[in-house]
Amino acid sequence: MENPKPIESVSVLFLYKEEVFAVQRQHYLHAFPGYLAFPGGKIDKDESSVPFQTNILSNHDPRKMRAICREVLEELGYDIEKGILKDEVLFISEIAEAVAPVFAPFRFRTWFFRIELKKKISFKVDSGEFACSFWSTPENMLNDFRKGKSLMVPPTRWVLKGLIEDPQATDLGDLSERYDEENRVPRLEMLDGITLLPVRSVTLPPASRTNAILLGDEDKVKLLIDPSPNSEEEYQRLLKTIKGPVPEAIFLTHHHPDHHQFSNQLARELKIPIILSRDTLQRLSEKHGKEYFEDILLQTVSENQYVTSWHGSAVRVYEIPGHDSGHLGLAPDSMTWFLVGDLIQGIGTVVIPSPEGDMGTYLNTLKKVISLSPEVIIPSHGVPMRTTYRLEETLKHRLKRESEILKLHQSGKSKQEILMELYSETDPRLHPAALQNIESHLTKLRKENIL
Repeated sequence: MENPKPIESVSVLFLYKEEVFAVQRQHYLHAFPGYLAFPGGKIDKDESSVPFQTNILSNHDPRKMRAICREVLEELGYDIEKGILKDEVLFISEIAEAVAPVFAPFRFRTWFFRIELKKKISFKVDSGEFACSFWSTPENMLNDFRKGKSLMVPPTRWVLKGLIEDPQATDLGDLSERYDEENRVPRLEMLDGITLLPVRSVTLPPASRTNAILLGDEDKVKLLIDPSPNSEEEYQRLLKTIKGPVPEAIFLTHHHPDHHQFSNQLARELKIPIILSRDTLQRLSEKHGKEYFEDILLQTVSENQYVTSWHGSAVRVYEIPGHDSGHLGLAPDSMTWFLVGDLIQGIGTVVIPSPEGDMGTYLNTLKKVISLSPEVIIPSHGVPMRTTYRLEETLKHRLKRESEILKLHQSGKSKQEILMELYSETDPRLHPAALQNIESHLTKLRKENIL
């Protein structure tokens, strides 16, 4: 589902001399977990439009200023109005604006404000909102990003870049990226060297896109992972987007249509191989016929095989079955990130379908990836997120669901009755998927002789 109307928000850059104050969002937050950002938040609908009488604040839109004052007090324990009266705040300027694209899962229209300080403030940061906070130069923050050490949304980087080019900047203008969606697929980079190409795909709602991903150091194989446009028109957009430099191989995580559609056509057109698991090769050949891969060089891979490099670290294959028996993931030896495909959903819920899915295997795979402790996980639907928190929560949720399904089954409820009891508030379009998960849990319980 695309989001046409953005949420209005404010973001605050406190600056003292050459340093800016930044925060890292907690890994369990719903929006942009673990990302480096600036303090701020939503402008409430009932935010007062009564102008401030306090000097400096009175020069700006009152709703934005009241949102800033409220958010900074809540998040940092700092009263801006008192800071002005104490001569700690020198000036405030609206430095930039950015509107997220309509396809963004969390869509904001953000106004960035520069607040110049007379001295460096020791803020009392809300630990429920932020994992850490620090003062740093824009150069150092961007250098850390370029080394693959941090997650950032593009507008954060553009503001930092603007401050590097002009440290005294007070008006960087509209930094919204203009996506030519009539002709190209958007390109997003939240982690350096991992380019997301969210293509429109035949995936399950509420998701409407799959992250095709470009990956690989300049002197290594450049992979295009899971190109899966839903139409010839979207295919042409993707083709235009990836030209220059053209990827050197296609990597398929698994055999579901929203991860491989048009990949064979693309491989033939670009004259590049397809890398996939033996199981995925077999399933696609059985479903579409051997001609599906005609004139394409195929390379089947398995656990621990090297496929490319990222920031000098070898990227290897991981077998992550459960959602699909041939499901593959990727991760560098540094474990800076782990491409988990459909192991979790950044948007929506994972389905364990029959016959290729297995709930017991799926839960064990969750445990496997959690034990590897990657710093960032990258799903096929949604944005990268820091830590394995979402994997851990998914594991807990599935075990809780299993307990509920077992109890209801033992009470004599049918699968349809279990569905209506546990998923009554779920979008009816997803009921068939939820029913599959119920059946997958019951099959697991039968294998374990619990039923």
